[in-house]
Amino acid sequence: MRLAWRTVARWESLLILLILGGGVWSWTPSSFFLKRANLLDLATPYIFIGLLAFGLTFVVVAGEIDISVASTMAVSAVTTAQIWHAGASIWVAALGGLGVAGALGLANGLLVGVLNLPSLAVTLGTLAAYRGLAYVVLGGNARSGFPTSFTNIGGGYISNELPIALLVLIGLAAVLGFVLHATRFGRYLYAIGSNREAARFSGIPVTRVRVTIFVLSGLMAGVAGIVYLGFFGSVQADAASGSELVNVVTAVVLGGVDIFGGSGSMLGVLLALILIAVLRNGMQLANVGGATQDIVIGGLLIGAILAGNLVRAAQGGGLRWMRLRPSRKEVTQPDIQPAEISSTRT
Repeated sequence: MRLAWRTVARWESLLILLILGGGVWSWTPSSFFLKRANLLDLATPYIFIGLLAFGLTFVVVAGEIDISVASTMAVSAVTTAQIWHAGASIWVAALGGLGVAGALGLANGLLVGVLNLPSLAVTLGTLAAYRGLAYVVLGGNARSGFPTSFTNIGGGYISNELPIALLVLIGLAAVLGFVLHATRFGRYLYAIGSNREAARFSGIPVTRVRVTIFVLSGLMAGVAGIVYLGFFGSVQADAASGSELVNVVTAVVLGGVDIFGGSGSMLGVLLALILIAVLRNGMQLANVGGATQDIVIGGLLIGAILAGNLVRAAQGGGLRWMRLRPSRKEVTQPDIQPAEISSTRT
């Protein structure tokens, strides 16, 4: 009975119920939602979002944040396009783009892990800096016409139904999930996210791990850039400069990853991405505008943060923001006896 309750109470179980509920809602305005082709393809436009979210998951579990992932992906994509346009093989160009993405992640990691700067401030700065770098690399131009063998990664199908990008997403989710949940490195992340100083005193190489997670986040942004190029078939310097970052953060937080670090699962992030895809697909079938869709996704992000805080309050007692409030000390006047008063007057 207790095992059954734990299974039902898991965050992932709630996400599955929300996906089913979202599916029923999406099917109501249009029966096309349940077509096999639509079900297989509904997540395809968000595969690169999921890949960015997978990389960000490692960062957030360790108690950090990286809001430069979309800009890193843009730099990687335009670098790949420029190297290919210069005459190199598309696969050599893709490796070059991955290398650049890893280097940008390394820069974030050194600033945060070695110099011990706050990750929010650092990645807010590199969000703008890397976006500017994308314009330096490509300018106002656009690149397109990539080989079909390359674009199939993001936009190709098996038997005209099964998206290749979906297989890429599931495969990387399995590999990264294994790294996060079944390796020493993954255990280090949870320990650092729970209590960095305690992890340091227990012998965990905190600095090296913090640098590594930002490199990993950068590399996943590079992989996302490859899928982005394959899906859209073209790229400009302003790639993923809209609400994509909101979708990435929503997938991570809605997936049950504690925004303060120390907990979360790769399965939850994958399910959250599917939920976002289901809701957006349903809203598109219902002719809901893009601005309204963004409001819904933003509401999901806020709701996920509130729900996570309530869960932590139920487990540990007291809301997080209440526990962080400094206690106020009351200053009381000392009791003075009448005899003491008369003696002071004399």
